[in-house]
Amino acid sequence: MYICFIMNIQQFQYVLAVVDFKNFEAAAEKCFVTQSTLSTMIGRLENEIGIKIFNRKTKPVSVTAEGEEIIKRLRILANEVDALNNLVQELKGEMIGELKIGVIPTVAPYLLPLFLTNFAKIFPKVKIIVREMTTTEIQKAINVRTIDVGILALPLEDPNLNEIPLYSEPFVLYDCSGEAKTEQISVSDLDYSKLCLLQEGHCLRTQVQRICDLTDQCANKEENFEFESGSMDSLLRITKARKGITILPYLATLDLTEDIKSKIIEFNDPIPVRNIGLVTHKFFVKKKLLEKLKTLIQESVVDFLPDNQENYKILKPL
Repeated sequence: MYICFIMNIQQFQYVLAVVDFKNFEAAAEKCFVTQSTLSTMIGRLENEIGIKIFNRKTKPVSVTAEGEEIIKRLRILANEVDALNNLVQELKGEMIGELKIGVIPTVAPYLLPLFLTNFAKIFPKVKIIVREMTTTEIQKAINVRTIDVGILALPLEDPNLNEIPLYSEPFVLYDCSGEAKTEQISVSDLDYSKLCLLQEGHCLRTQVQRICDLTDQCANKEENFEFESGSMDSLLRITKARKGITILPYLATLDLTEDIKSKIIEFNDPIPVRNIGLVTHKFFVKKKLLEKLKTLIQESVVDFLPDNQENYKILKPL
């Protein structure tokens, strides 16, 4: 005996939204419907298949054991629907809709102007929405599908996400200590008691801490001053005022004033660097957009980055 039921695309989109947000109200807002409409549609689906997908008595709402199996199949169906829509667009030679991109703050102001205008011209019918977000915010947003693509430092090593390397960016030292300037400096020779950092939540802070981990000298420094900045501009200003030092990604130095550039020192080999890349959900299907985005970014930065990459010291996860 076969059980027949009718499931429309909206219903399984509603179900997946609740799974992602763990909240009916937030899921309804994401789907642009009222909470009662979303709840009613999901209830009808549960009645039709004779299986409770959600346990509404828990906070946050949880998925039943049977619901977990249903949701696995719904994920596949949602991915296939997205893939079909995208295929139709590509066959018709047009791309429409939205592309939501999250970019970390220590990349956005320096990278976006290099490629974003050209990207928008190539896909005039695609609404491109860009937000500055921390790494953690990007990772969460991609997992719940509120953004499509992240541009950040790799690796994340999230099993739900695909990582696409773009380029390797070296770090440099901004030295306002007033000491005699050298052409290059070793990580082990830094005076970490004078180091200024971005505040918690910025991946650059974590990356600088990894640079410090390349030597044990930072553990031996006594500090009576600690400053954590929320922006690169504030970081540069307080470093200068304090006659301190800070560590910057290479692209952030391109548009600095000549006075600031005169205080930039490159690192000796091995040069600490970070890998910048694209991140999407493993079910992301807008392949044409993604491939063009990758190509444009790589073409836009090639003339601005040093070419001595054989000497780079890639920063590993903590």
